[in-house]
Amino acid sequence: MDRRVQRTRKVIMETFMGLLREKGFEKITINDIADRADINRGTIYLHYLDKYDIFEKCIDIYVEELLSQCSDSEEIHLRSDAMEKIFRYLEEHIKLYKLLQENDKYGIFRTKLKTALLGQVAIAMEVMPKEIATAHEIASQFLVNGLLGVIEWWISNDMPCSAEEATEKLLAFLKPFTDYIPT
Repeated sequence: MDRRVQRTRKVIMETFMGLLREKGFEKITINDIADRADINRGTIYLHYLDKYDIFEKCIDIYVEELLSQCSDSEEIHLRSDAMEKIFRYLEEHIKLYKLLQENDKYGIFRTKLKTALLGQVAIAMEVMPKEIATAHEIASQFLVNGLLGVIEWWISNDMPCSAEEATEKLLAFLKPFTDYIPT
């Protein structure tokens, strides 16, 4: 991709995120973004369909960044260090993820995070013994929805416990799954 295109998209997204902090999603207009970024409205429409598309692309980037923190390699496991890395990353970037969560009136952030987590858990489930992962889909849904619920609770309640404590408590519930995972 051309550097100018990358730069323009970056300016649009950064401007959008700044406005999201100031105004909230519903009050942002394409004119606001264009004025703040000092670009033409048409330029925005060359890169994005509308403000919903910009928001969705921002979410894609931040979900990818979050999940990239759970593993140092391509091999994914349901280990305590992976979960703790997610909570530590969230702890360091709480304002950003809280902003995304609070402005997620249409469930885009939740849906994308859930889909990404399901993909990661499905990979991890492949290394589990049959007696644990016989019903991959049921186990994956259970794990992901539980983890997602804890993440949402933790963010919306301004981290009522440390990343370490959240991980420790979560792993206590996941013990039947994590006992069979190779380290």
